[in-house]
Amino acid sequence: MATRTGGVIVDAGGYMDGGRDGCSLSGIRDRYKPWSVNYTHHDRTYTSMHMALVIDLVAKMSDAKALHRLGDPEWLSTAVSRLAPTPRWTPFPARRVSEIIELLGT
Repeated sequence: MATRTGGVIVDAGGYMDGGRDGCSLSGIRDRYKPWSVNYTHHDRTYTSMHMALVIDLVAKMSDAKALHRLGDPEWLSTAVSRLAPTPRWTPFPARRVSEIIELLGT
């Protein structure tokens, strides 16, 4: 909901969670303590390719039992800087994510 389009959809009565927590990620960490972070104030919008890449990155890191790497600022910054320029119409984005993970290690 951080974009004008998102705001219009919420105002038009679309089924979306709007407002202060409309764009947030939540989960459980540190022995069942709820955790949440908002991501509504980014300098730019993200493409559907960016979203597909981040979903695949989290899934692959989970499968590798290496989610802790997503909390390492240096590792994550390097991974994101290599994934961000991926063209929108890349035929196999999951392959690109696998290549980056293999290169950087888990």
